[in-house]
Amino acid sequence: MGIGRGRPRKSDPEQVLDKAMALFWERGFEGTSMNDLACATGMAKPGLYATFGDKEELYSRAITRYFEQSAPVFDEIFNTPGPVKDFLRRYLETIAASLNKKDCPSGCFMVNSIIDCASQPSSLESLGREFHEKRQGALLKRVQEAQQQGELPADADPKALADFFAGQSLALGVMARSGADQKALQSFIDVAMTVLPEGA
Repeated sequence: MGIGRGRPRKSDPEQVLDKAMALFWERGFEGTSMNDLACATGMAKPGLYATFGDKEELYSRAITRYFEQSAPVFDEIFNTPGPVKDFLRRYLETIAASLNKKDCPSGCFMVNSIIDCASQPSSLESLGREFHEKRQGALLKRVQEAQQQGELPADADPKALADFFAGQSLALGVMARSGADQKALQSFIDVAMTVLPEGA
């Protein structure tokens, strides 16, 4: 009696989502088809639809996963006491270090998503901006605390500084996507840090 073939091995949804995230990160929403996703993840299209929904829902879950994976690193940075100058430099340098990893597509998935927002459904456009605004709010809180503690002069504008450094994090992502190496990113950070008022 011959041995029958077993049931096909089920795909791990988290592994499938990681592969989908990498593909969206590299090609963007518009440049990725469901056929591409099926090939990259090894899950047939009916399985992708049944597990994740349509392409829009899968992209939403992929970028949410991206933020969930990076959240512990940034939570630690934002919650570590210390001078605001050290905090802001570490914040930017952590972003820069993550942008040129050989096992990841170039640039930052969030930045890529914001750049490509014109080709995305409105729900995805707002999702990327929502995550950026949350990080921007956390920057503002830390800068305001630094001013209250006397690290920044009373006439400094915490909102303008927070907006500036949030913008620099996006700029780093654009630079990396354009091919800038780690040395160029570090030089950019060094110049950005000169914006802080004297005494910070």
